Amino acid sequence: MSQSLKSWDDLRFFLHIGRAGSLTAAADKLGVSHATVFRRLAALEAELGVRLFERSRAGYTLTEAGQELLHVTADIETGLASATRQLDKRAAWPGGVVRLTTTDTLMHAALAPVLSAYQQRAGVQLLINTSTVQQDILKGEADVAIRAGGRPADPLVARRLCRIESTVYCARTISGATPDNLADFPWVAGDETFAHLDSTKWLYRQGLDAKAVLRTNSHVNVLNLVKAGAGLAVLPCYLGDLAPDLCRVIPTPPKAWRSDLWLLTRLELRHVPRIKQLFEAVVEGTRPLGALFEGQAPQP
Repeated sequence: MSQSLKSWDDLRFFLHIGRAGSLTAAADKLGVSHATVFRRLAALEAELGVRLFERSRAGYTLTEAGQELLHVTADIETGLASATRQLDKRAAWPGGVVRLTTTDTLMHAALAPVLSAYQQRAGVQLLINTSTVQQDILKGEADVAIRAGGRPADPLVARRLCRIESTVYCARTISGATPDNLADFPWVAGDETFAHLDSTKWLYRQGLDAKAVLRTNSHVNVLNLVKAGAGLAVLPCYLGDLAPDLCRVIPTPPKAWRSDLWLLTRLELRHVPRIKQLFEAVVEGTRPLGALFEGQAPQP
């Protein structure tokens, strides 16, 4: 079986015979005559110089060589189907496909109109992932990322958008909360996926983690729970300051909780038109929101 095969069509006939176990069933599936399937199989076996089936009254049973070829052929079929789907997508979206990873908080507060306008202008299919499991751009899991944190390591192309401030919030229906009596109130906190945040580390150091009555893996969930009066919580100002039914418990955001908002892609993608357009759209779209992200916008 070291010889090269002349045609995927020959393999397709073989695959149907192997799966059906008979020439008649394969012919019905392929929409051709029994004689055509017989001829194609005979030609394939002659080309390979190996017998692929044992013939009997019960039907066609794969030989050891046939079983080996069936596995290979099935993999080829799967690969071709996948490639065809991708090509169909590209035909449907002349601008291409862009895979973006970001957070549910940024989508909730700021990015939806920016990304919607970009998609319509660029004519791309934009695939947005807001999973708490961070997508790895360097491994090709995403094309672009918009995320908070410290300066990314090389070799990513990184554009800093703005600073992000966070502080403690509560519902306006909760009275008496001040920076000096935080332990007197219940808290809403993130789960283990929040463990890397400076604000979460602060909660542990202050012993406030033990006051958490609710935990979740989403800042949007934290926001909604705090709005419902469940307790105090740390929120980015671009979420908390937009909610008229919330107020700051710590008026000035602690400097230790600051991070930066970054727009990231791989080096080889930086000059791709649809990626360049996305960078431009996000930079322009987030610029007017700088005061909100940096905790300087007046609360409603």
